[in-house]
Amino acid sequence: MYSDQFDSIYPIEKLKRRRGIEITAVDQDSLGYEIGLEKGDRILTINGRKLRDYIDFQFFTGSEEELKLEVEKTSGERWDLDVDIEEGEIWGLDFETFMPRQCANECLFCFCEMNPPEARASLFFRDEDIRLSFLHGNYTTMTNMSRDEISRIVEQRLSPQYVSVHATDLEVRRHLLGRDRIDDVLDKMRYFTEHGIELHAQIVLCPKINDGKHLEKTIFDLVTLYPGVQSAAIVPLGLNKHHKRRHLLTPVTSEWSTEIIDQVTPWQQKFQREHGTRFAFLGDEFYLRANRALPGKAHYEQSPQIEDGVGMVRRFVDDFKKMLKRRKKRFNRSIRGTVATGTLFYPILKQTIVEFNNSFGTELKPIAVVNDFFGDETTVAGLLSGRDFLLAKNEIFGDFLVLPPECVSGDKERFLDDMTLPELTEKLAIPVYKEGWKSIFALME
Repeated sequence: MYSDQFDSIYPIEKLKRRRGIEITAVDQDSLGYEIGLEKGDRILTINGRKLRDYIDFQFFTGSEEELKLEVEKTSGERWDLDVDIEEGEIWGLDFETFMPRQCANECLFCFCEMNPPEARASLFFRDEDIRLSFLHGNYTTMTNMSRDEISRIVEQRLSPQYVSVHATDLEVRRHLLGRDRIDDVLDKMRYFTEHGIELHAQIVLCPKINDGKHLEKTIFDLVTLYPGVQSAAIVPLGLNKHHKRRHLLTPVTSEWSTEIIDQVTPWQQKFQREHGTRFAFLGDEFYLRANRALPGKAHYEQSPQIEDGVGMVRRFVDDFKKMLKRRKKRFNRSIRGTVATGTLFYPILKQTIVEFNNSFGTELKPIAVVNDFFGDETTVAGLLSGRDFLLAKNEIFGDFLVLPPECVSGDKERFLDDMTLPELTEKLAIPVYKEGWKSIFALME
């Protein structure tokens, strides 16, 4: 949700639904160019089937050798094209971005409810789209899924799908999603697994709501659908000072995180014996908050939900150790600078920076940047804003600043408060880099 994938299409209200899909570019050495397709044309149907987006185009053209296209030219003229596709030919077409479906839930823990007013506009968009789940790993609750969408997932093999489950107890889930009616997500998931669709589940764990016996029920209900449901990621509730309904929620604590680790670990061992997988994986934040040692690489298996913060810290630590082994030589240039992160990850970063300085003779200073934009309860590095780094200016040491790569996104290199990387660089009056170790080694060359 916090990538910039919606920035080019926001605000959603300005988009108008039109028939078919618009071509935005045509490669001159392609089948599309050869048959006369141009930028701005709209492909309406293929073999009589209406196009909703470019996924339909790829599916309808994927295995056919003879196609009939209905095209609306930019002039308004309609063309009917009979196309014979020879082996190795490519269409060479780019298409418009589709309009994402918006979420109709009112989840208690939704981070869109915690944005400060000055956050960039796209952060207020709540997506609930099976296509984005397939393409980007975005989570959907499946609550407002239409029959057409259900059929499409199966027909077009839009697999895997990532599902926000949170609880399989019907009333608990209804409460968490802020819905008037009960929704049986397990029944839908069972249907998809029976039709060969791979699923991954997410549980945002809220103290005193869906933890304890409710978490146990949820995990053990989900594992009955293995291997159709491949994994379940358990991540802790995030809260900040802007949340409009925080009085209904209980903050996460280190003690609670310890309890969750102790509760889930025996389940993981049981599932490993019975199914050959731990199945239920805890987000890194649990271990960091509880001051527990991170599990080893093997624990995370194929890292099926690393983008949800499950195994990301372990990967960082392991990649750092590999990098040290590859980079044995000392560089000719000594560098002095600052490497920043959020308060949660700071102990890990501090340890690696000490080791790095000892290995290469550098003078790098790690700093923990407090999140003022969202509030100091928000501790992850990816939610730091440009303003937060400006407020930490007095802590910056040396000749440059290296940022957490995940806090800047898009071609415009924007932070969540809409400040750009060039703007931050100008205000700090020192070079600012976003490529982590890659930036540091480049400076040492």
